[in-house]
Amino acid sequence: MANNVNGNISSLYRGVDNSRDRVAGNKIRGPGKDTAEKKASSVASKFGESAKVEFSPEVEMYGKVVDLLQKKYDNADVFVAGPNDDLSQIGGDLEYSIILSEDEMKLLASDDPKDKEAKDKLMGQIDDAMNKISDLNQKIGENTDDKDEISNFGIRLGKDGKINFFADINGQSYTDTSMDALVKNIVSAKTATE
Repeated sequence: MANNVNGNISSLYRGVDNSRDRVAGNKIRGPGKDTAEKKASSVASKFGESAKVEFSPEVEMYGKVVDLLQKKYDNADVFVAGPNDDLSQIGGDLEYSIILSEDEMKLLASDDPKDKEAKDKLMGQIDDAMNKISDLNQKIGENTDDKDEISNFGIRLGKDGKINFFADINGQSYTDTSMDALVKNIVSAKTATE
């Protein structure tokens, strides 16, 4: 399960642009299918019926999921990542990024009644992660200052459904299964270097 939510707060708190290369995953950003269809109909109206735009089933499926998630979380980019992608290199222009596997994208796009329970469970996990990432954002902001360089932070959901918190601050990576323990480790490391 590539389910991952991350963010970058240094630009939010300090006005610093932390742009970095995004090399992994396929960026799937809204406006999604609805806007793509409007653009396609606009092309047809300008060039006649001979100019048709068709979308692959994957693009339509991903567009449906992007629309669903961006309506719910307007501050999050949505990405699809493969099993070998480096999730730390995936990020977007918005405050947070939601990174899903292809299987998770297919599940969220499914209208099959037999997938409803699994789909609801996954949406619940994403809801929980988005709430926790806001809390993590606040706690990291409270425990860092202008001297700290925060390059990335976030939450990863394992295949077993367990949450792992992570942060990359001042060139050091931190990870823990508890948000409070992660913040405590960050504060301890800062105190040791001062």
